[in-house]
Amino acid sequence: MSRKEPILPLYWPWTDGERLVLGPREFLRSRSFSLVYITSIILIPHFFGFSYWGAITPSKLFSAPHEYLLSFITVPFVHYGTEHITQVAITFLVFCQSFESRAGSKETAILFFSTIAFTGLAMGLFINVGSSLSSETELFSQAMSRSWMGGSIGFFGILGAMSHYSREKWLIPIILVSFETWNRYENGMNEYITIGHLCSALFGFVIWGLYLKRQTSIDVNEKNKPTVPEG
Repeated sequence: MSRKEPILPLYWPWTDGERLVLGPREFLRSRSFSLVYITSIILIPHFFGFSYWGAITPSKLFSAPHEYLLSFITVPFVHYGTEHITQVAITFLVFCQSFESRAGSKETAILFFSTIAFTGLAMGLFINVGSSLSSETELFSQAMSRSWMGGSIGFFGILGAMSHYSREKWLIPIILVSFETWNRYENGMNEYITIGHLCSALFGFVIWGLYLKRQTSIDVNEKNKPTVPEG
């Protein structure tokens, strides 16, 4: 009998994907990425303070591409302040660890950083090309004059991927689009941030759907593989 997926695939940090309580060792193993990430973003300001040293800066895409590519690794660990860190830590405690309980720690980390790389390149090209064609447009001029910080880009990729563990696959995308619409027009969020978040969610949705489809195909092939008699 196939499992019935929940409407919202959220799990307590101390349970597994079947909602069974984990022992201490299993808990640490099943949430290793979320635990390492949350611990890192809390400790880093105590050693390095708050700065823009690891942020993604669109203007560096062509002027300093090595720094731009390196920032894909550093950007999720630097934040604007304590409030920003608190918001990111809470989202990881609620959503990312839930996804990790189903997908695995290594897979979650790969998806997280892959989303940052994809959106960093896509948005970097979009902003630079747009600025060169229409430098007076507010969308491009503002984006070129600032940097991005925090783990929200990777986080939205995980939210998009979580849709595949929901009974209603389109529920989470609808929630994300509704939230970003409110965030843009009622909360005053910058337009390029909204585009980046939705771009990340779309990437996570598509790439994780392809990954699950491939895993299902492999499982079916293994199941149907003829057995070789011994002797």
